[in-house]
Amino acid sequence: MKKNRFVLQVIAGLLIIVFILNKINLNELLLILRKTSPFYFIMACLSYFCMNLVLATRLRYLFEKIGYRIKFSQVFFSHMGGMIVGDITPGRGGYFLTPAILKKRAGTSMTDGMACIFAPQAIEFILKVAGAFAAIIFISYIPGIERKILVSAGIGSVILLVVGILMLILSWKTENLSSNFLSKIPFLRKFTENLLSFKEKSIDIKDSINIIILLYFIGWIFAAFHWYFLGTSLGIDIPYYVYFLLHPLLSILMFIPLTPAGIGLMEGGIIIVLSLFGVSPPSALAFSVLIRVSILMVDMIGLRYVLSSLRDIEL
Repeated sequence: MKKNRFVLQVIAGLLIIVFILNKINLNELLLILRKTSPFYFIMACLSYFCMNLVLATRLRYLFEKIGYRIKFSQVFFSHMGGMIVGDITPGRGGYFLTPAILKKRAGTSMTDGMACIFAPQAIEFILKVAGAFAAIIFISYIPGIERKILVSAGIGSVILLVVGILMLILSWKTENLSSNFLSKIPFLRKFTENLLSFKEKSIDIKDSINIIILLYFIGWIFAAFHWYFLGTSLGIDIPYYVYFLLHPLLSILMFIPLTPAGIGLMEGGIIIVLSLFGVSPPSALAFSVLIRVSILMVDMIGLRYVLSSLRDIEL
């Protein structure tokens, strides 16, 4: 059943991509990609790499809060392993396999690992929604903006906000509600048996919310530079602050579990939104292609950790 659902999600993503390509001059797209500046593309990859260093630092810090002493390299490569799996799974849910990878590489508890990832991810979702709403307000002042674009973006943001709030409820509220909710989520239902321990560890890191928020904003700065350098590599003339605002709004689409990592959905969203800033559809699609390529190239750093942990990972 899971395999059939995944196949359908892949097909859905491919159909969206085919639809987009049917509306765009493919030769023009390839011509734009050939003109990509290698220097700025490398700078974009370095920015994304730095963002992951920040996220791995957060993860290691939270493990230390609950009593672990783990080498940063083990946390970093395990984190990157989770990222590469997230790149090909619906809703990027594959990142929640990071605790299984860490268990294999560093001997940590699966429950403790999930506690260090789950609530911080919920807070990240909520902050991402806040950024998305700021972007919606910003683009609402662009002349000629269609109301349906703003409404669609608002609905998507609200959905992610609800998910973030539910995740926090799961981490910090009553066991019955949490257990019922957790048992319905792929990758997470195995943790229902250890829910009490999960909650105890989650509450232990609750007072680190200021650090979690600070590191999220630092990561957001690098994420925006990632997009800014990719845009610059294609000759797209958009200021950094616009990418800073648009990143949470458009990256939300990667978390919609209709296709693997929102493939097709994010590409369509980028084409629509960047058109508001005078970017042609082929250039916008080229930009989204470079996002996917750069992310995969950097996240491949964690592939060895994933492959070496496959026998210990139960999906």
